[in-house]
Amino acid sequence: MRPAGALVRQWYAPLLAGLLPVLLLGFLYSALAGRLAFLYWALALGAAWVIVLRHGVEAGWSAPSQIGALALLLAAGFAGFSWLEARHGEILDLGFRAVLPGLYHPAATRPGTAGALAAAFAVAGAAGLLAGLARRNDA
Repeated sequence: MRPAGALVRQWYAPLLAGLLPVLLLGFLYSALAGRLAFLYWALALGAAWVIVLRHGVEAGWSAPSQIGALALLLAAGFAGFSWLEARHGEILDLGFRAVLPGLYHPAATRPGTAGALAAAFAVAGAAGLLAGLARRNDA
């Protein structure tokens, strides 16, 4: 049995840190655009996040390996989000300006923003996996 502090660090903190932003973003953009595609994106990515996180915890992955795998998952997820923004960009932009005009910025609905975020997650994920591999080879 794991101590409570280890369980919080290995399971609950990463679960909350990954699910909350993804679900909030998907639900918000779904409401702004009036399209369920963003909601489905959030649910699919959230489910994948839980599956990869659980597998990593159960398999005993090192922290860098687990962070790397989750970051690569987010990279794939935000690449898909970029595609959704490109497909529903006009209605998303109009909805954002109508509902949240004070928070609106064109970068918030531009597919390139999500694409850049996907690239950053991909680099971080690759670095995490390489660090985990180096740690495993040193042991």
